[in-house]
Amino acid sequence: RTIPRATYAALLLIGGFYALSSWALVTAWGDAGAVDEATKNPATMLTETATHYVGAVAGDLVQIFLITSLFAALLSFHNVLARYIFSLGNSRALPERCGRSHPRHDSPHIASFAQTLSALVLVAASVLAGLDPVTQVFTWFVGAASVGIVVLMTLTSAAVVVYFRRTRLDTRPWHTVIAPSLGFAGLAVLSVMTAVNLPLLVGGSGTLAAIIGVLLVGAFAGGIAVAVMRPHAGAQQNENPDIAKEIAR
Repeated sequence: RTIPRATYAALLLIGGFYALSSWALVTAWGDAGAVDEATKNPATMLTETATHYVGAVAGDLVQIFLITSLFAALLSFHNVLARYIFSLGNSRALPERCGRSHPRHDSPHIASFAQTLSALVLVAASVLAGLDPVTQVFTWFVGAASVGIVVLMTLTSAAVVVYFRRTRLDTRPWHTVIAPSLGFAGLAVLSVMTAVNLPLLVGGSGTLAAIIGVLLVGAFAGGIAVAVMRPHAGAQQNENPDIAKEIAR
């Protein structure tokens, strides 16, 4: 019971907070003004809004909250990606070494190092290319991630229906057919809307949106290639002692 309740509560709270924040920000500038300000000064729009309506202290607090929240988000992303790499190493979709945990701390240290290294490479490449951290790096990667995540969630909703139809492990209609089907329908619409409006998410460049689309399709095709080339991946998980540790936790 705890996990579903926590999930629903988190979705409602986060969704409500984002909706209220977006409404307040747009209301502060007006419809046309919000678009213009977001286009011209995306990095300082929130701070200037707080300073104008509340005062200089509020603007400084917003800056502090922004920095600390970015750090928290980066730490969260790092942990999530490290756990994914760790799990893929355990299932042997990636090299098995990635699925090893630290002998003393039981942490996914190799997966964490791999994620750290990949992040450093991307950051260094962005610096050398002279990309703007807000209008280019952040915008491009958020746009690509938004499309990719929504499409993955859409496929997952369809996979839920297919899985329970095949296995019959759970026959409750709401949990195995109705809810995931509703989720699939809603997410499918969002996937199309996100894909169509992808240029808006990446600074208005249709060419860049097309490149991101090709990369996402290539990543999906790469996953299929891994499944074909490594059919044993995921079939021998219990042979890896780190799996037992994960299950025990």
